[in-house]
Amino acid sequence: MILAVIQARINSTRLPGKVLLSILDKPIMWYIYERLKFSKELDEICISTSTDISDDPIVEFAKKNNIKYHRGSEANLISRHLGAARAFNADTVVRITADCPLVDPEVVDELILLYKKNPDADFISNTKVRTYPIGLDVEILPVKTLERLLPISDNPTFYEYFVSMHIYENPQSFKSVGLQLDKPNLLRWTLDYIEDYNFIKEVYSHLYKIGKVFHMRDILELLKQKPELEKINLMHTSQYSHLKYQREKNKIS
Repeated sequence: MILAVIQARINSTRLPGKVLLSILDKPIMWYIYERLKFSKELDEICISTSTDISDDPIVEFAKKNNIKYHRGSEANLISRHLGAARAFNADTVVRITADCPLVDPEVVDELILLYKKNPDADFISNTKVRTYPIGLDVEILPVKTLERLLPISDNPTFYEYFVSMHIYENPQSFKSVGLQLDKPNLLRWTLDYIEDYNFIKEVYSHLYKIGKVFHMRDILELLKQKPELEKINLMHTSQYSHLKYQREKNKIS
């Protein structure tokens, strides 16, 4: 069973409570869930949050909207995702973070199909080589990979960057497969700052229609027609976690 796990916390140093910010009178997490429902390859969707009292509003949101949820470790994401997989009898986890309200179900399905063609892979993603807009990130982990990582998961690097960097840097131990665009497009479509929020609201105001889903190609076409939208959060284009990781690693070495 393939389970989409929407990783969500209330606490955010840059934009507190961002996962429940409103767009067109609905919380951002509602749109992430609704967009994932258009996937043809997912079997189930759940929200994964912590047991900390600060995340109670996320649980209340899930209950109110009849969305499955799981609570686990606040910091150890390996443990939390593995707990969600076991709670819903999944053998594969598709990790989606709640700061990606433009997640594209077509991209999710492409990655799942790639995983089905590579059943021996330990990790499938579209971040191995960065070509997709930041905010369309999708990571697929078989439960067996999470189980292998659990004994070493009590690690601050995992808390900040999850597992991708560890897997990419240990190819002798983990087989990873990546999905790439022919033409890289590293636009910023993620949610960390108020300018990101303003950009995402503009995208929804132009493209959202009840009962339908817009895709990456639709956003790209919108930005061609209205290039000024891309400038809304342009000042944050260098604030990607993988770049931050590389900068921190270079300082250490």
